[in-house]
Amino acid sequence: MAKIHFLEVGCADTTIIQSEGKTILVDCCSRIEDYCYLLPNSRVINAVFITHQHQDHFKGLNYLKDNDYKITFLICSPYQRKREDSSVSAEEWREFNQLVAYFEGQGTKVYKPYRQNAFNKPWWNFAGLTFWMLGPVKEIADGSESVLHDASLVFTVKNPNTKQKVCFTGDASDKSLKQIADTTNHYCDNLLHASHHGSLNGAELLFIQNAKIKTTIVSTKEGVKENVPSDEALKRYVDNSRDEVLRTDKKGTIEKEL
Repeated sequence: MAKIHFLEVGCADTTIIQSEGKTILVDCCSRIEDYCYLLPNSRVINAVFITHQHQDHFKGLNYLKDNDYKITFLICSPYQRKREDSSVSAEEWREFNQLVAYFEGQGTKVYKPYRQNAFNKPWWNFAGLTFWMLGPVKEIADGSESVLHDASLVFTVKNPNTKQKVCFTGDASDKSLKQIADTTNHYCDNLLHASHHGSLNGAELLFIQNAKIKTTIVSTKEGVKENVPSDEALKRYVDNSRDEVLRTDKKGTIEKEL
C-alpha cells in the first residue's frame, strides 16, 4: 500500500508519497533536509510536483541540487510571469527557473500542464497511482489579469487498488477552485490538502462543499502570515469534513495510507 507523509514544515508545503518503491514529492520547501531519512538512498526522486513558483513551495530544490539528487520528472505550474508582476517576485522567478534549468541539464523531464481536456482516463499513470490534473484552466492561468495563484496546479492522486484519493490544491485561488467545483465531479471524496495554508483566500466554499471531504490536511503555522490560518477558513473545513481537520502545526507530520 502507498504511504503519504504531509510534513510539518511550518507555513510552507512539502508532501512525500511512497508507492511501489518510488518517491514522489508534492512541493519542496527548504525544510526537506529535515526529512532526508524519508528520501531514497539511491538519491533518485522519481517525480516532483511544484504547484507554483513561490519559495515556500520550491526552495528545497536547492537541497536536492546541492546533495546530488536526481529528479526523473518535474511537473510545475505553467504560469508566465508578467512585467512588474507583484504576485511573484523577480528573484523568486529567476531562482526557480535556474533550478529547473539545472535539473533539465541533468536529464530531468519537465512538464507544465494545464487542466486535462477530458476525464475518461488519467492525466498520468505512475507508481501504481493515477493522477488527475484538475487545474489550472488555461483561460484562467493565462488571463491578462491572472496572478500566480490562478495558475497553481490542482490535482488528485488516486490509488486504484484501495480507491483512496488525495486532492492537492497548492495555493490555488478562489477563481480557479470555483471553476473546478463548477465543472468536475468526484475530485476529492477522501483527503483534501487545503489551499494556501488555511488562508481564507483559497477556502472557496463551493469547492469545499463539492469535494465531499473525509479528512482535511492543513499545512500551516500561526504567526507567520497575517490571518493564516483563518478562523473562517478552518470553520469551512470543519463544517464540510466528515471525519476531521488536521493541522501540521498541531499534529506534526501526518502520515496516511493511500
